[in-house]
Parts: sequence; C-alpha cells; structure tokens
Amino acid sequence: MNTPLVLFKNKLPQDVLNIIQSYVMNDFVHNALKEYYSYLYYKKELYEDFAYQQYILPHCYCYRYYNSRAQRWKDRECRYCYEYEYTKKYIPSDYQLCIEDNKQYSKI
Repeated sequence: MNTPLVLFKNKLPQDVLNIIQSYVMNDFVHNALKEYYSYLYYKKELYEDFAYQQYILPHCYCYRYYNSRAQRWKDRECRYCYEYEYTKKYIPSDYQLCIEDNKQYSKI
C-alpha cells in the first residue's frame, strides 16, 4: 500500500486499512481521467464535424436546404445520413472504448 495509511500499519489491522483505502480517492488520477475524457469528447465532436462536411454532405441525396437546428431537411434519409446518425461508423474508436463502452465512466 502506497498511501498515507502506511503510518497506521502497526496500529490498525490490515482488514480495516483495506476498507479505509477503498474510500480514499486519488485526486491526481481522477483529474487526469476527467481531462482525458474531455479531450476525447472534443476529438469526437471535431471528427464528426469533419466527417459530416467531407463524407456526408457531398454524397447526400436527401439534402434540400439548411434548417437552423438540424442543418438539413429530410423527408427520407439517404444511406449516408443514416450511417452518420444511427451507426458508430464516424465515432473514433478510443471514444467508444473509454466512454461509451466503459461501465465506470459514470463513476468518475
């Protein structure tokens, strides 16, 4: 154990120290993870904007005119728009691994 609880190693039983250790939070790691998660979210947003401009808009055949909220009008979606909105094709894999597929993300 590499924590300040080492001071109590001879005074308290190891079981009690382990229970106390489970409640101690490492602020450095916690802040580093938060910063990394915000970087991944920024990267995802940047890549989605790039993919939309480079891959979706030039090939989209349901594109009519700009709407202030959705950026496009659609009565039926083309396959390019469907892939962009409803699949994970244009989401970076590190974002999927660390945020979407991580069960512990909500705890941090």
